[in-house]
Amino acid sequence: MRHLLLREENIIAGLEASDREEALRKVIDLLPAWGLKGIEKQKVFELLLLREQFGTTAIGHGIALPHCFSPEVQEPIVAFAVSPDGVSFPSLDGRLVHFIFLLILPQNEAAEQRKREILQKIKWFLDDRFLQDRLRIARSAHEIYQLLVPEPRGVAVAA
Repeated sequence: MRHLLLREENIIAGLEASDREEALRKVIDLLPAWGLKGIEKQKVFELLLLREQFGTTAIGHGIALPHCFSPEVQEPIVAFAVSPDGVSFPSLDGRLVHFIFLLILPQNEAAEQRKREILQKIKWFLDDRFLQDRLRIARSAHEIYQLLVPEPRGVAVAA
């Protein structure tokens, strides 16, 4: 998989958080202000928590896909965190979350379809148990980035 939306600076290796809120704050804090293009980090946090009230985004198998829409965003913004020990996150299967893929989307007509496409690709990709094991032992954002966005060897699949 070649996920061109993900940047190395938006990856956390070794995330330590006691619960969903702490994990989301840490992932949001990672995002560079220039990457948020005007939307405040507190606003992103509030939007994500509001989305979680409609139902958990922790889909099971140690994966959470928190996402929200914002009229202040023009292009999708993504971040990825790996928690080797797991985070207590209300999940569909009751298991701890080890992989958090955060997505902030523009609020427009195409956003819902784009969200489905991106989240489905991520879910499919992260369902790979071998990849999950390798991600859990990765010690740096660079290692994780290399696992998720390997050097192109031909045709790249853009999100």
